[in-house]
Amino acid sequence: MKLVALLLLMSIMTLGALVEVRDAFGFPIPNATVCVSNGCVKTNATGIAEIPLGVAVEIYLNDMLVGKTYSTGHDNVTINRLEALSIQPMEASGYVIVKMVKFLNGTYGDLKIEFRNNNLSRPLPVGSINYHLEIYITEVGNYRLPNATLLKTELWNPVVNLETAGLVTSCRVILAPPITSAVLYVDGRAAARGAGNLTTYLIRGLNYSAVVYTEVLLPNGTSYTTVFRPQDYCGRLYAVNATRLTIRVVDSFGAVRDDWLIKAAGRTYRGQAELWALPGVVYKVEIDAGFTKKDVSIATRYPSETLIVNIENSYLVLNYLQPPARVYILGNYSVVDRMPRRVELPPGKYTVHVDVGGRNVTYTVTLRPGQVLQLTVGLSTSPQQQKTNTDMTYVFVVVIAVAIAATALLAIKATRRRPQLTRAPSRS
Repeated sequence: MKLVALLLLMSIMTLGALVEVRDAFGFPIPNATVCVSNGCVKTNATGIAEIPLGVAVEIYLNDMLVGKTYSTGHDNVTINRLEALSIQPMEASGYVIVKMVKFLNGTYGDLKIEFRNNNLSRPLPVGSINYHLEIYITEVGNYRLPNATLLKTELWNPVVNLETAGLVTSCRVILAPPITSAVLYVDGRAAARGAGNLTTYLIRGLNYSAVVYTEVLLPNGTSYTTVFRPQDYCGRLYAVNATRLTIRVVDSFGAVRDDWLIKAAGRTYRGQAELWALPGVVYKVEIDAGFTKKDVSIATRYPSETLIVNIENSYLVLNYLQPPARVYILGNYSVVDRMPRRVELPPGKYTVHVDVGGRNVTYTVTLRPGQVLQLTVGLSTSPQQQKTNTDMTYVFVVVIAVAIAATALLAIKATRRRPQLTRAPSRS
């Protein structure tokens, strides 16, 4: 170390002074040009140049004056490298003009450097000379502006806020249900997407539109979409005019039938349907109860509506004297089954044919809405047997009546013939 210090002192005494040029990380910058009044020298591989002592010094990098100092013996000069501009809140492209640059040949002029998405096409050295910058924005977020926009700053502070400059505007649109999402388009290209809210920056001078996707169903079953201008709703709520429609199917007993089908807007539901509909548009609703079908139409008017569809029904309960081979129920709705017990039917008149014991027994019934009718079916006893049983019943009744009458008559006669008891005179 003593030897190095001695050699350095001898060099200073002999040659004058040293200028050491390094970057922001402390690495040497070779081939930088160090100029004094009587000439220029290049820094060596270690970033050092030997110059006279006590003179004004100018340092050039890429033929551009980047710093000044005064030789005092061993002077350190730090040169930074600007590789990108700080442009917020969106990246931009264009070119930057460094104003009134002093070049190595002694002339002054403007230096133009292009940049893409904030990145300079070549690094710009930054030293102790604070040049004025003119930044021309030609594109923002890969969208070309109709005209280049000029923004001014300094080399030591290459920061640009596009929103402050009025070039872009922050826009947040709140999307209300039944909106599911929205896509922002700029000149036909998708620029942003959002669900719940749409947040983006709008660039001045460009044409914007937003396509909204919703849960609203059209009568043909497709989803409803619409378009709006996002710049008209920045910081506001955007909603579509829609009705929350509830459809219920109720039978004659007041029960909501979960086993019946509801078809509306290209969808199929059971028992109850909940969907978003467009007000003022006619929707056709089809009810399939199995034994009957019903069509109704509705055009909503309010934000929330309920449609109750009543389907008339009744039940026929069959009780069998003998197991049948087949049962036929014919009427407004027909049923053919082996041995049905409880049959749901639309109200009306029905003929019931029961195939039992090789014979056909027929019944006629009329069902009213909300009625549960019990019907006993099967083979009863024959007419002759019924007559015999009836005669025997009559004979039995007559015999019993005669027996009761005879018993009563005998009792009366016995009462009349009973002798009267007399008291004998007392002998004392």
